Amino acid sequence: MQKNSEKSPLVGTFNGKAYYLLYNGILGDKRPQSGNVLTRKLMAELPYFAEFIQQGMDIVVYGEACRLGEVQLAEKKITFKQIPYDVMSR
Repeated sequence: MQKNSEKSPLVGTFNGKAYYLLYNGILGDKRPQSGNVLTRKLMAELPYFAEFIQQGMDIVVYGEACRLGEVQLAEKKITFKQIPYDVMSR
């Protein structure tokens, strides 16, 4: 796995997939109504996101919610996974 050593929502890449974790400690609370939500605006700000899409990589995003439709997610090969509410950072 290639890990990202800088403070970033990009966790790393593994087996042709890129992994992102959306959370306040990295994003600085860029959330619609207080949530770490995948939106078009946030997607444009994620590091290397556009490059991964151009390369045809699968992208997995963990976050609180997603405002993108299933068609848009499928076109960009994005899998969104909701973080359970009981997961907390220290």
